[in-house]
Amino acid sequence: MKYRMTYFGSVILVVYLIILTGCAGSSKPSEFYLLRSMSASQDTVPTASKNGSPSVLIGPVTLPAYLDRSQIVTFAGNHKLVLDEFTRWAEPLQDNFYRVLVENLSLLLNTPKVYAFDRRSSTPADFQIVIDVTRFDTTAGEDAYLTAFWTVIGKDGSAHLIERKSVYHAAVPSTGATGAIDAQNRTLTEFSREIATAIQSLHR
Repeated sequence: MKYRMTYFGSVILVVYLIILTGCAGSSKPSEFYLLRSMSASQDTVPTASKNGSPSVLIGPVTLPAYLDRSQIVTFAGNHKLVLDEFTRWAEPLQDNFYRVLVENLSLLLNTPKVYAFDRRSSTPADFQIVIDVTRFDTTAGEDAYLTAFWTVIGKDGSAHLIERKSVYHAAVPSTGATGAIDAQNRTLTEFSREIATAIQSLHR
């Protein structure tokens, strides 16, 4: 009787291990995504100002805490978030957002003098842009959204030259993560254009 129980238990264990191995082998691989900066071929470089190229300090830039995760976030309703374990950001979203914004503004303003907030330099910039992003995500089957409150501060650090709220949305062109990220990327591009236009208007 003891032999039968041992044999039966061994068979159950082997079957369990086979099932577990099969499930592990069929797991869906994760896919990783990045926001991308604008390209020079997009005809976005403005004519130079008579005052030369402005220097711009970007930051601090903050994103909401619900985006502080590797999974890509989608709204499935008014209050429900969906975190897809298999579609992820290739780097922290805040870092990716920040880097793309710096690259876009450098291109749009036709200047290399666009700096991240943590730069090691004592030279003050002509303008500082402080950005608080309150939404940057997509709604399933609908649009991508970007909402941000931002301020342009003058060279002396005291004058708030512009204070603005910006809201963008872009249609998701296709199902799946690729279409959603593409739409989010377009909202960030348009936000970059708005900031660049504001800086140009101040730097005349």
